[in-house]
Amino acid sequence: MLSMGNSVQSSYDAIADEYAKHYGDELARKPFDRKVLDWLIEKVGTLGSICDLGCGPGQIAAYLAGRGATACGIDLSEEMVRTARRLNPSLSFEQGDMLALHKVADAAFGGIAAFYSIIHVDRAHVTGALHELHRILRPGGVLLVTFHIGSEVLHRDQMWETPISLDFNFYERPEMREFLSAAGFALEEAIERDPYPGAEYDSRRAYIFARKPLAGLIMNRDSS
Repeated sequence: MLSMGNSVQSSYDAIADEYAKHYGDELARKPFDRKVLDWLIEKVGTLGSICDLGCGPGQIAAYLAGRGATACGIDLSEEMVRTARRLNPSLSFEQGDMLALHKVADAAFGGIAAFYSIIHVDRAHVTGALHELHRILRPGGVLLVTFHIGSEVLHRDQMWETPISLDFNFYERPEMREFLSAAGFALEEAIERDPYPGAEYDSRRAYIFARKPLAGLIMNRDSS
């Protein structure tokens, strides 16, 4: 059975409170991310709720809900889920592994916001993870996946003076497009941006919108 691994879960369990302190209000410093999330809401429309997958302390789900969308969150870390529930008591957050979302029914969501959650999945398992996201989306549903651009794998054994063990996988945009196509998604838009100085890690970022096709529907438009 595939799993993201105990080290990812235990690492985020250990830093959940500090993570929330540093990143819980990050969208206030990232206007482009807010615009992209608004676009996701527009694309999903009336298809159903949007899942903040790899939700951390729930800042993405909270923004979506604040803009009128029905939103919820799923995270591998139980401590992150507890933190998200504490900070956002009106929203639903559950524990789950994006490689095997056993508690989530087929076609459960109209949209998925996967903000940097794919970065903890190694290349050998990315297509499998995206297959699982495809499964839980309704036909016509929209996935927004974001990631750091590159080919490296960065390892961190400490954050905020807390011992952890996390790998951060960077992906090239054409590479991720191939993963998405292999998982059955129809590609819509791909956008890149430079980092916000002082507000986040100094890497170029990619945002890809992909849709679970309706029968016979094919879309493939890449804009930068």
